[in-house]
Amino acid sequence: MSNKVFFHSGDVVQLKQDIPNKPKMIVGDIRKAERNSLEKDNKSVLLGVRCYWFTSDGFYQERTFSTKDLEKC
Repeated sequence: MSNKVFFHSGDVVQLKQDIPNKPKMIVGDIRKAERNSLEKDNKSVLLGVRCYWFTSDGFYQERTFSTKDLEKC
């Protein structure tokens, strides 16, 4: 049985990796790309989770991360 974690806009997350000064981030949105309409299954492809945070100096930052690199706080 797999423990799948689903992320939603507004969730507070952080990187799974044990690195110093990792920020708590807010999920902005889930990035998806639509497949070509000529393909058999017209499902979208997950590109990543766009997160944003503010540095200790108050600067806005945002990046897109793989779901495998994130965990909910």
